[in-house]
Amino acid sequence: MDMLVPLMLIGSFLAACILVLAGCWILFRKMAAKGWSALVPRIDFSAWNRFWFTPADPTVLGLIRLSCGVITTYTLFAYTFMLQDFVGKDAWYDLSMRREMSRGRPNGVSPLALPYGYDYAPAVPSTPEEEDYCHKYKEKWGVLPPLPFPRDGEEAENLDIFKARFGYDLRFYGLSPPQTQEEYNYIPEYMTHPANIMRRPPPAYPANVKEKEDIFAYMAKPEHEGVDPRLAYTIGQPSWSIWFHVTDPTAMNVVHGLIVFVAFLFTIGLCTRITSVLTWMASLWYIHRNHVPLFGVDTMMVILLLYLMIGPSGAALSVDRLISRWWSKAKPRVLNRWRAFFGRAALSEGAVQPAAYSSAPLPTVSANFAIRMLQVHLCIIYLVSGLSKLQGPAWWSGIAVWGTLANFEFAPMPFEIGGVQVYNEFLRWLGGHQLFLDAFLTGACLFTLVFELGYAFLIWRPNTRWVFLSGAFFLHGICIGVLMGLKTFSLMMLVMNMGFLRREEVGKVLNIFTWPFGGSSGPPGAMASQRAALPSLKAAVEIGQVPVPSIE
Repeated sequence: MDMLVPLMLIGSFLAACILVLAGCWILFRKMAAKGWSALVPRIDFSAWNRFWFTPADPTVLGLIRLSCGVITTYTLFAYTFMLQDFVGKDAWYDLSMRREMSRGRPNGVSPLALPYGYDYAPAVPSTPEEEDYCHKYKEKWGVLPPLPFPRDGEEAENLDIFKARFGYDLRFYGLSPPQTQEEYNYIPEYMTHPANIMRRPPPAYPANVKEKEDIFAYMAKPEHEGVDPRLAYTIGQPSWSIWFHVTDPTAMNVVHGLIVFVAFLFTIGLCTRITSVLTWMASLWYIHRNHVPLFGVDTMMVILLLYLMIGPSGAALSVDRLISRWWSKAKPRVLNRWRAFFGRAALSEGAVQPAAYSSAPLPTVSANFAIRMLQVHLCIIYLVSGLSKLQGPAWWSGIAVWGTLANFEFAPMPFEIGGVQVYNEFLRWLGGHQLFLDAFLTGACLFTLVFELGYAFLIWRPNTRWVFLSGAFFLHGICIGVLMGLKTFSLMMLVMNMGFLRREEVGKVLNIFTWPFGGSSGPPGAMASQRAALPSLKAAVEIGQVPVPSIE
């Protein structure tokens, strides 16, 4: 074993030398063939431009809008029955407290990376006396001390007494030991004050009595949770909600009804460019007014609404498209009727420029950009979710899923078939067979981790795309939607996964139904013939027809 470490080091050094020599040999060969230009890397942004800025058919975005709009309308409509309890003036989270939190709540910040066991940056000794102090401090308390170092033995002893009494080092937030009588008196007053509910040391000494009293008054407010304002990097939260100002119950019901109606208009795709912005903004009003019931579906809802607002989500499968088709035929007739109403002569048929309309939705860069943003954002969500799970021991040991399966609040415990609680009996059987229990829990944990960590990398590959889309359906549609009962959240996540569907796949699904939205999408062969007949987007716009490129 003693020889193993040197051998590993020697082997690693030799492998590194071989890699360096191989790299130099490849570089010299390129220089011999191409000269010094081989040292300059070639930067090609064509793939980047194709990924973000290739015009795409907005039908996928329209289907996402339709699905997201149904869930959003349902979510907003659910506030109707308890509107005053959620966002009213005297709600559970009343308006006065919410305003105080919005204006005066402290927002603290902690170091991003510190050695395990520390809440502060440990002191680094530079003299033999400081090294001796750090050694004694670690022997006594198990961790290195914070800065600054004590000036003498008496000061070090007083710091130890303080830590033994209160559990924190006086220098926890960088405070120097007291030097004057006022500072000596301030320390016990601060630590025993009723406002200091966390019993942590102060970050600094007050400049005068008024500042000390203002700090205690701030800490005493319940919504500030005993946090010293000097520890906050900012005070308050920038938020706005119409429910901060509309507090009359009747007026609130009217405004809420208008919001639900706007969400319905967004769902059916009427004035989508306007209703998408209003729906996104109105959804934030409920979150900003009362963030206590905020859940995953609310977060995913506003994320998806943002991208539907950016892209032309009303360009397909919408009332806007029906109106566009009607206007392309009715424009001359409507204009002549208006001219007759004002006593003017009717225009000839050739004098009226017909409204632009295409039999298939017009591919646009904004549609592709919105879908790509949604895809990238969804990959980040899954990746961060998987990485955060690796920080907890429950996912490493394979028992994390049991906390969900056996949770009466989430799991379908009362579900019965013929008087038998099927789910409970399954759990009892699983608990009575250790081998199956371990295999089931470990397999569920591994599936979740592999799916969330691999999604961001493998969903883009054609061979694994449907594997991960099927995994998303299993995870959200069955595991989270059925076993945890989070139906709206699961549906919203499945809608976000629809961003990875291709135009041809959506067309096959739409052809099954009779959609009254701007005509049939047509079979895949028709789309291929359109692409062959129309060589460029510019030519397609000029003649009023467009190709339908797939979203890879």
